[in-house]
Amino acid sequence: MLLAYVCLFPSTCASAQTTDLFAAAENGDLPRVSALLEKGADVNAARENGWTVLMTASSFGHLNVVKALLAKGADVKAKTAGGWNALLAASQAGYLDVVKELLANGAKVDGTDDAGETPLEMASGQGPLDLVQLLISKGAVVDAEDKEGFTALMVASQEGQTDVARFLIAKGADVNHRSRSRGTPLIVASLIGHLEIVQTLIAKGADVNAVSDNGWTALTEATSSYIHPDVVKALLAAGADVNAKNSKGETALMLASQIGPVEAVMALLAKGADVSAKTADGLTAIDYARRGGHDEIEAVLKKAGPR
Repeated sequence: MLLAYVCLFPSTCASAQTTDLFAAAENGDLPRVSALLEKGADVNAARENGWTVLMTASSFGHLNVVKALLAKGADVKAKTAGGWNALLAASQAGYLDVVKELLANGAKVDGTDDAGETPLEMASGQGPLDLVQLLISKGAVVDAEDKEGFTALMVASQEGQTDVARFLIAKGADVNHRSRSRGTPLIVASLIGHLEIVQTLIAKGADVNAVSDNGWTALTEATSSYIHPDVVKALLAAGADVNAKNSKGETALMLASQIGPVEAVMALLAKGADVSAKTADGLTAIDYARRGGHDEIEAVLKKAGPR
């Protein structure tokens, strides 16, 4: 008979301890975490990809567990195989107090993963605003770029974080920054349909006619998927080129005619959209309306006639 307290296979026991430690950290079970550490569980134990117990506690926002792990020597700078660390995890999840604790214990405010993403970029996509403010107050570079050329402002614009976007702009973020694909914060916000951010960017000097790779502008992007008529109208009011074409020769009117609604089509027509414009394949807005099965839009286009 084996005695309960005797471990004949130390590696197996250590593995069980590690599994228990990860589970306790994920659940925020401080007494269990403390007990396991006292029994010799490795505070820097990691999964095969390098994910540590501290990253787990940080990603779930368990501040007391984070403190306990750090007090026992958890490596705040440890990284996964992809360069992820505890600060990135906490920043993405929006845990302000955990971020404060990690920074106070030596985490690098601009430490990146292998994609070049920073804690500020992670926080800007989710908020809260006070977390973004904290990171910048601790020295985060406002316009730091990841490997795709995205900045915190571009992420905030994409995710609809209006207050964050406004704060970043106030701190000097470039409203006309270009990603590797030549996209801008305005193009990104227009594609998703975040009206308040579109208005904010325009008011702060965003180039409404900036062109990304393959000829896309904010206006053509705003009409390329589900259309938000208010965004289309805001762009037109700011001087967007209503007849700009992408690399296929498509205009905003063509794209809007295929998807709808008719309100967006009428807004484009009111600003002089060319009904007779053709793509490289010879298609017109009417052809796009037929492709989308929009009889009402086809009728509106026919009534408008060539321009």
